[in-house]
Amino acid sequence: MSDTTNLEGIDGNPLVFGDLEWNLGIYLGLIGLTFLEYGTVRKANGNHLLVKNILQFAVAFVAWWLIGYAFALGDVDSKFIGQEHFGGENWLFDTGDGSPSYFGLIGIFVLYIINGAISEKAHYIAYPVFTFWIMVVIWPIVVAWMWGPGGWLQTELETSVDDFGFTITIYVFAGAFSMVGAALTGRRAGRYYSHSRAPAFIMEHHSFYYIGALLLIIGIFTLNNDLRAGENYLSAGAFANTWICGAASSIIALKLLTIFSVDLCSHFTAVYQGFIAGMVLISSSANCNAWEAGLFGMMAGLVFALGVKFLKWLQFDDVLNIVPTFFFPGLIGGVLPGFIDNESGVFWGGTDGNLLAVKVVAVVVVCAWATFWAIVIFGLLRAFGLLTLNDEIQTAGLDNTIFTQKGFELIKQENIVVDNQE
Repeated sequence: MSDTTNLEGIDGNPLVFGDLEWNLGIYLGLIGLTFLEYGTVRKANGNHLLVKNILQFAVAFVAWWLIGYAFALGDVDSKFIGQEHFGGENWLFDTGDGSPSYFGLIGIFVLYIINGAISEKAHYIAYPVFTFWIMVVIWPIVVAWMWGPGGWLQTELETSVDDFGFTITIYVFAGAFSMVGAALTGRRAGRYYSHSRAPAFIMEHHSFYYIGALLLIIGIFTLNNDLRAGENYLSAGAFANTWICGAASSIIALKLLTIFSVDLCSHFTAVYQGFIAGMVLISSSANCNAWEAGLFGMMAGLVFALGVKFLKWLQFDDVLNIVPTFFFPGLIGGVLPGFIDNESGVFWGGTDGNLLAVKVVAVVVVCAWATFWAIVIFGLLRAFGLLTLNDEIQTAGLDNTIFTQKGFELIKQENIVVDNQE
């Protein structure tokens, strides 16, 4: 077996992204997202969820291995897309820009975030379809711009975008894609309108939700601090600030979302996803001052709580509150360094505003790119009747239809009369 413990990339630096602990941290985050989703959906959908998530993992990594990695981190001579390492050829030894495994897991992290916005209502076929296209070309191109050797967001602007914490690469992209997905899949049967057989929309697996949230926090903590791990003075501060911001956000979200409610689900959402929203917002700026982290946490809690309330007011069915948890904080976190960076931030000494301009450009471009392709993919799936499950299937539960021969026949015939006793 080859010794890969001291590999160096083309720049002579160690392949830090290849370290086991960072891969493990992201993988725990994937389990966390799965448990979070499982804890939120109804019991009649749980088995379906577990099967489609591992199917997505398999489809995603094959697509990443064959084509996606080459487009993302191959030599980006065109400034737009990579051109080498197809099929994994020399992908470990010829590039110093990241571990194939690490970035592959991050891509799946993006997919699992998107799942949370369309869970219980999207057609089973839709998941492998959007998984394939995201991992084979749509998201890899974003990685090429932000991280690939020669990507235009690194080389063609006044200063490099430096997406610490992967704020734009993950949360802005996944959040924009999720918002379109949630909009085009529509509302679940009985959600915000009356339906004679619609089930109650309550959290049925509290323990899974709790464990999932804690594992997801580990995953985001890994992402927030990986790029700073080589410099002790940065990593130590980033570690603490990540916890400070998450904690402050959780407290503010709890007070705002539960002040007129004693509902247990609201408390779970506020405490756990409020904490996650804080970690997302500070992801690009975790090496700030501690007092700044506290202020950002209060800001994140406010943004999250108002986002949840606003989407409910719009009757927008975002199943796991993905948009207020990841997208809204990600938008703010993406541009935050342009304001508070110690050297180039407009609040602390930066006079030309170049960093802020670059951050705004990156956020707008990635958001527009994700939105466009989400409309294309989800729009085509919807046009062919492969995006949203009909009300009868949603009411019966996917475990009672999709995973039985009778279920396949019912879906095919569009005649859903399910006997739960069989």
